Amino acid sequence: MRLIGQDCYQLDRQKGSHGFVVAAAGRAAVVDPGMSSGFDGVVAELRAAEATTGPVTDIVLTHYDVDHAQAAQRLRETLGATVWIGAADADILRGRTRPRTLFRRALQRIVPVALPDGAQELTGSGEIFPGLAYFPTPGHTPGHYAYQWRGVLFTGDAARVAPDGALGDFAAILIDDRPTAAGSVRLLAERIGAGSVDWVCSGHSDVARVARRDA
Repeated sequence: MRLIGQDCYQLDRQKGSHGFVVAAAGRAAVVDPGMSSGFDGVVAELRAAEATTGPVTDIVLTHYDVDHAQAAQRLRETLGATVWIGAADADILRGRTRPRTLFRRALQRIVPVALPDGAQELTGSGEIFPGLAYFPTPGHTPGHYAYQWRGVLFTGDAARVAPDGALGDFAAILIDDRPTAAGSVRLLAERIGAGSVDWVCSGHSDVARVARRDA
């Protein structure tokens, strides 16, 4: 586990997407625990780091894709943590609505993801716990969410992230709704431009330190 800054760490043994941990007084959250194939490594990392982070109390998902969310159910069972996911993505996992693209429907049949027991469904904006904010960034999936912990922004797959923190559109084949996704990229870019973000942590790009344009 590597320190990024401000009580925020990147997991080293994650499989699939990048995964992260943030630690507060009495609370700690895993952001996107990844695929089941990385479960044992992630649990070992989290337990080894407990003296620093404290026990994990929450698992927050940017979206339901297998490379981000497949390990969430088993991790919840092992750690007794609460899982948080966008309500629209929860509806897909429970079978209430269908994935919006043929690619996602096929992927869900091949490598299904379970909706974790007792998952808390996110709507609107708010906080998971003090300092860990959530807000909707749909388009990649209908229930995609981004999170911000102090100066660290977790964008999931809402955007591609350049080394200087600049954002671009994610791969088109993986986007459910392109106009909505483009709006989420603009929203994230505005948040970065407002000056509250120092680091951008995404699902697949390297962790980026935001370059200040007026420096």
